[in-house]
Amino acid sequence: MSKNSFKKSIQERYKGRGNSWVKVNSDQEGYDDIINHLKKFGDDSKEYISHIERESFAWIRFSKVEGDANNPLVRYEVRFKGSKVDQPESFLIFKHSLTETFDLLGNTPVKLQLEVLPANRKQTSSKVIRNSNTSGSTKNEEDIIDLEKEVRIIKEAALTKPTDRELENWYEFLKVNNLYEDNV
Repeated sequence: MSKNSFKKSIQERYKGRGNSWVKVNSDQEGYDDIINHLKKFGDDSKEYISHIERESFAWIRFSKVEGDANNPLVRYEVRFKGSKVDQPESFLIFKHSLTETFDLLGNTPVKLQLEVLPANRKQTSSKVIRNSNTSGSTKNEEDIIDLEKEVRIIKEAALTKPTDRELENWYEFLKVNNLYEDNV
């Protein structure tokens, strides 16, 4: 095994669009380090601080793995000027054991509109599904299916490898529905 193989295994977590961003909750270890880091930049970081206080979590971008196999460290970029602006001078380094507790953001801060005040966020339209058997009655708000929220939850969920049991269930499903071909 190469001496840097530990780096590749840590980097795997951050592959894929939006997966380079992690979420550090305000009650989580590491959040205070981010706030203290931002204070060094004075007024330049005030807008970002107001965003993370409003959302109750900070978002930081994976940069690279450092250290050695016995003491792996992960460097994150704190992009307080905007998530699209590279800021290699603004970084924090955390122990890998701590970074494993950080949830993946699941998308970019821009796509999630985290850097926009809630009143100014763009609303994506979700269609109202109406029952054709009703005679002109209007639907209550509780009847509206909020697909956007469900899609966001699905997009934010991190993919994991299936368990042996899940694979067995999938195999059985394919066989029962005549979708499994032995020669494939």
